[in-house]
Amino acid sequence: MARPHAGHLLARLERPRTTDPITLAVCSDIHLATDATGTWKVFHRTERHLEAAVTCVNERDVDGVLVAGDLTRNGAPEEFDRFDELATFEPPMVAIPGNHDEPTTFDEHETASVASFERRYTPGSLPFRTRIGGLEVVGLDSHAARPGEPAESWDGRIDAESLMWLDEALAATDADATIVAVHHNLPATGALYDRWSERLPVEGYVPGFTNPQPLLEVLTAHDVALVITGHLHFPAIEDGDGVRELTVPAVSSFPHALLVLEIDERGTRVRQLPLTDSDGMVESIAHGYEKDRVLLSAAQQATYPLVDELE
Repeated sequence: MARPHAGHLLARLERPRTTDPITLAVCSDIHLATDATGTWKVFHRTERHLEAAVTCVNERDVDGVLVAGDLTRNGAPEEFDRFDELATFEPPMVAIPGNHDEPTTFDEHETASVASFERRYTPGSLPFRTRIGGLEVVGLDSHAARPGEPAESWDGRIDAESLMWLDEALAATDADATIVAVHHNLPATGALYDRWSERLPVEGYVPGFTNPQPLLEVLTAHDVALVITGHLHFPAIEDGDGVRELTVPAVSSFPHALLVLEIDERGTRVRQLPLTDSDGMVESIAHGYEKDRVLLSAAQQATYPLVDELE
């Protein structure tokens, strides 16, 4: 018998909604490392946390799995090989790349290619559109690398060709039953740093989109139900420029969690499921108590549910 989803209620949303109920597991920022230890990402536990995510999904009634980027620590081929060995999800899995998954000009090691990522983790190409039950899942590549052209920074970018593809793809979908997944965050979520800085010692710069406005315009024009991002490691739901964004907490760092989206004709319930025990949480906090994103994760969780639109 499948285990109940349980976990912490992160949000209840009016959209997405589907006629036939489906359950989607979403995780992000696994940062799988094969030879690193410590830091706020707790690299020496990343294999354990990925294995816990697989167990968490496989013990439950889940229709599909979406990984919202940063599968690996630094995009090294051996890290992807190890990911493939451990990521034995029983439901079908798709993934989008994060800023650590594709080549950059400042990599000092071999990095897996964009084509390799497409072949392993997508329906065949980036961007992609796939269907999980009655839900349309659209995946974008916000890493600035392109085949044969390493990125010069970790900032996000959506090129004109991808925007044209997205515009055409969304025109053929039901907006109420569509999610768009992209690793880098939209401006409204980035602005959480400024809001929390009045009460917490958070500051600093996180690589964001160099060109968010054209993407926002396409998403708004098609009234997309939900955009799913990773990258920041803390959970959030923010509305900006007519777009609702759900940011997924990290597998690698505190709070070591994945999300389960239960979607039906009434709307969507978002639950957060932990991937480690209390000892693991304490170890994580000990490694990351001075990191702004660990503080933001704790602050955000203290305000759950972040949104509740359903009775």
